[in-house]
Amino acid sequence: MDDERVATGVDGLDERIGGGVPRGHVVLLSGLPGTMKSSLAYSILHRNAKEVGPTGLYVTLEQTKASLVRQMEGMGFKFPDTRVSIVDGATLRKEFGRDAAKVWREFPRRMIQRRQHLQDVQLLVLDSLEALEVLARFDRPREDLFDLFEWLRGLGLTSFVLTEAPPESFLFPTDAPQRLEASYLADGVIHLKMHQVSDVAIQRRLRVVKMRGTAHETGYLALVFEDGRFGVTPALSV
Repeated sequence: MDDERVATGVDGLDERIGGGVPRGHVVLLSGLPGTMKSSLAYSILHRNAKEVGPTGLYVTLEQTKASLVRQMEGMGFKFPDTRVSIVDGATLRKEFGRDAAKVWREFPRRMIQRRQHLQDVQLLVLDSLEALEVLARFDRPREDLFDLFEWLRGLGLTSFVLTEAPPESFLFPTDAPQRLEASYLADGVIHLKMHQVSDVAIQRRLRVVKMRGTAHETGYLALVFEDGRFGVTPALSV
């Protein structure tokens, strides 16, 4: 394993991207609901923790911690995981209120810096970009996203930022320019989707759209989950 890269732990993926995600990258993990964004993101933290890799922090702004833990336990991940922490931003959101935009502009930064100091956090999942934009009231999307991504890079974190994306006609629609801005500003984009392969069968797929500093293919791979592990295989050509 290259010390300059962080393994995703997805069987068949790391060797396709030079050994993993370059350290310090901000990567968008995009896809519609049901594409397993949260599960894949948590799996990356869990696999690194299990194999004595970087310590992880999962910041959930949509689900409560209890809901996320139930979901991950249902996927076969064991708790407590002492090298993966979960920050329950969804519960704090109820306490702060939706009108506390200033609080939400500062809270993630202070909390992440504190966890990084106490636990030497090196891997971060932020779930999700849409929730943060609403709570913090990003009124200058490009500038606000640039500041956020540059701040994460400045901390030396390898970050996975979850975001929704539309069906496959095009990745980031013109009626949601902030998604296009995010894709430009991020160091990497990994896109997940559901693909219909027959009248009754749906296949989850993964595509590395962008990964700076990495030679990689851009075609879709089938995303599978078996025995507590994610993996990718060649997609069915239908």
